Amino acid sequence: MKASIVLWPTDLSPEHGICYGWSQPLLCVAGILPLSEQLEADLAISSAIAHPKWAAVRGMFSSDPHALGYCTQAARNHDPRIAIFPGVKSAENLQYVLYRRHRRQSMRFYSFNFSELDILPQHEVAELATLGLNNHFGEAALLADPTRHLYAAPGKGSVFDGEVLSQVNLAHFLSEIVNGEIIGRRASPSQPGTPDMVMHRRRQTVPPTVSTSDKSLATTYQSTIQASYTLARMFSTAAEQFDVRYEQGVYVSREVAHVYHGKARTVQSISKYIKFHNCVWLVLNDVIIGVAFGSFLCENQQFFARYLHHGLQTYLVDGLQCTLVWLNNWPAGLKLNTELSQFYCHSLVGGVSAWGWILKHAAPHFPALIWLIGAMGCCGMTMIVSLLSDALTLLTAHLYVCYYVSATIFSHQLSLAGSLWNLFRGKRYNVLRNRIDRWDYDLDQLLLGTILFTLLAFLYPTTLTYYALFATARLVVIVCHAVFDTVTALLNHFPLFALLLRIKDPLRLPGGVCVKRSRTGFLTLASQPAPLSSIFRHYAHLVGRLATHYHPLRMLRQLASGKILNPIPRASIRYSMIPTEASAKRH
Repeated sequence: MKASIVLWPTDLSPEHGICYGWSQPLLCVAGILPLSEQLEADLAISSAIAHPKWAAVRGMFSSDPHALGYCTQAARNHDPRIAIFPGVKSAENLQYVLYRRHRRQSMRFYSFNFSELDILPQHEVAELATLGLNNHFGEAALLADPTRHLYAAPGKGSVFDGEVLSQVNLAHFLSEIVNGEIIGRRASPSQPGTPDMVMHRRRQTVPPTVSTSDKSLATTYQSTIQASYTLARMFSTAAEQFDVRYEQGVYVSREVAHVYHGKARTVQSISKYIKFHNCVWLVLNDVIIGVAFGSFLCENQQFFARYLHHGLQTYLVDGLQCTLVWLNNWPAGLKLNTELSQFYCHSLVGGVSAWGWILKHAAPHFPALIWLIGAMGCCGMTMIVSLLSDALTLLTAHLYVCYYVSATIFSHQLSLAGSLWNLFRGKRYNVLRNRIDRWDYDLDQLLLGTILFTLLAFLYPTTLTYYALFATARLVVIVCHAVFDTVTALLNHFPLFALLLRIKDPLRLPGGVCVKRSRTGFLTLASQPAPLSSIFRHYAHLVGRLATHYHPLRMLRQLASGKILNPIPRASIRYSMIPTEASAKRH
């Protein structure tokens, strides 16, 4: 015989009265009214449903709560007994499943999956929703659900769905409203502002007229500022970090009203609460660390300025010039092309010498630069790291220029070698069809190709030698940028509040539900804490993106092909705090 599942609160002692709750998809008892007439209970429940507090969550359910039946207490074991009202549900063979009614203030709730608690970055939530992982995890968590074979229809899976969990999560909230209606302590609903009865005389003001030229000038000015800001974000990590901090400020200002003035503690409101405080904690800790490290930089600015000037002059100017001269003198028996090597050496040494002259005259301002970087610690440690990254880019600009020139020449030689290889094989590249076709070359073309190949063969070792020097220097700079990018990404998106919340109260970060059998023999709905791996899941995306961009094989492949090595764009390791339109529609 098919059984009817009854979800009974463990904190509700069975007593004589009328129990109320939901009858679909399962019988979920929210509380007991100390009444004997069903009509009085229906009136109290109807008044609670019409309450403004319940109106905020009423749309989460397919049906309204109502009276379920008379509740009595067993004589021996104090187990609940319900006499179901006619037309509510089959009253034969009731199967009780106990659950705990969580108070709104505790912010505990039941959830199938940790992703339902939307504290992850917006694009990751969208990816999870696209892949349909929520339903997958929900079904996997309830494979041992007794309701699957006790109540569910054949072929329809488990009826223990999200609506049932919403009923369980808001059962205590409903009982508070109903009890307030019964004892006459109903909280007065918040009334919208009533218009004044006295009609104020409106001032007849003529709006100022704006000429077309002023509008076009304002539009041009705004577009110029927007383009300049976008360009600054492309070339400056400090500008990108400022934009991140601005976005966090906008997010906090928008969500503070919803976080502290929300009347109903739903899963969405708890998600906003955790995400909001995680953002605030990150910013505060970032500022604290930034102020401490910035003070250290400001107090030791002279020492760091001398060390910086000595390092730049010794390794990036004098050392680089000595290396170029050493390569020009046929090191280790490596016979380079004399004319091309001298051209490389004289040109690059001249550029490095010019940059050394600039650094020499800028050295007196290094203490001020270090003090400025330390003073920006009031904006956070991430701002200091971003400024250090920009300073590294600026101070090694001569390395990038030399690397770019040598890489461009090397890349063109590789392209020429590929074209000559096709020439000797009797083929050519078809630009229109993007493929290699057979082609019959004339004798003059083959002779010209042979001459070019001879020149290329003799000049290639010289080009490769100087390219390898500056490619190695560029690789070291890229590694430093990788360290800065990793530190910034960790400081901007570390789930500090969620991690401490997981340690302090694991039930506030549920990772699933399960049905267990208690010592008394009753089935109990239990909440499983979210694993730490799920909290740090978006860090796997960060590490994956950083590892993909800075993978040694990828960088070696780019070096071998003559492609320009660049740091990873900050937008690729940045998670938006402002909800997107898709996430807003889901909530």
